[in-house]
Amino acid sequence: MEAEPSLITKIFIQRDYTYGTGVRFREDVPQELSGKIEPSVYKETLEHVNEIFEKAEAMSCRTITEGCFSCITGYTLHYCFKTYYERCVEEVARYLQQQNDSVYLNKGITFGDPMDRGLRCMEVVIARTPRETNM
Repeated sequence: MEAEPSLITKIFIQRDYTYGTGVRFREDVPQELSGKIEPSVYKETLEHVNEIFEKAEAMSCRTITEGCFSCITGYTLHYCFKTYYERCVEEVARYLQQQNDSVYLNKGITFGDPMDRGLRCMEVVIARTPRETNM
């Protein structure tokens, strides 16, 4: 009995450590996605995600002030307000959901929230039609 080919393929976009240990994902198009989406669209999505994480990890007056007030209040401030980093992580999740809805879902591709994998990698699910599996 022959095993039925899977209709779903999962690939993982790994972190890119060439610029340091900050959260940054590789922007080169995985082989599994070639021919399914345009490289420029894929690269634009990953560049925007990387920009948001770069903004989240940057030192600024906002983050310094937030850190000082957190320390002064014994970190109880975080029970009332989300940190700037948490808001940026939510922005990434919203952006990826918007991209999935407007660009990727009609091509059978879904980008997952990187927080689901602890920011180690980003999961991409590729759904194939039964016709594609018989090729």
